Amino acid sequence: MFITTPEQEYLLSVLKTTKVMRKAQALTLLQKLDDGKTEQYAARCLEQLRHIRKIVWMTDDLFTLPLLQKTPADEDMLSAIDVMLDLTEVRIDVLSASMQPYKLCFLAQQQNDIGNYAIAVVEPGSEAVITATLHNSDNDGRTVIFLVSTLSQAEGIKTSLPHYFAISDGGKYRYYSGDS
Repeated sequence: MFITTPEQEYLLSVLKTTKVMRKAQALTLLQKLDDGKTEQYAARCLEQLRHIRKIVWMTDDLFTLPLLQKTPADEDMLSAIDVMLDLTEVRIDVLSASMQPYKLCFLAQQQNDIGNYAIAVVEPGSEAVITATLHNSDNDGRTVIFLVSTLSQAEGIKTSLPHYFAISDGGKYRYYSGDS
């Protein structure tokens, strides 16, 4: 029987929801817990998880759960993870990937607060569908982050929920307020 560390259990708890993750994302998760964690430490954690068959490598950079190794990587989820990491200062407390139209919902532990977020990936042309499926009446303090490819998509999304638009810009994300 193999014993996993609390950090490895944390990584696995996130991976069980996201189903896929990049090495750099795992490192960022660990560094948010303890900024002294190094790339070598993260690599060692992942190698131990691979050795005890808790994860498998899909490529040199991507890993998943063993049962999902033949499933293609979900690029939208990888983008949602990047946004989640941008919004989280300390750790992810609760994570869900099963509430449409959201790709990922989470509670992010901040230094002095908890942030409640939902990320919706908006494919070009699907703005009206996203708007129709939003849970405007279910405002439980959640802020919605719409992951769009162009800012012009924002015009087609209408909601009374607090929201922002995120656009990929060279490996980073730019955020624009959607509240007028």
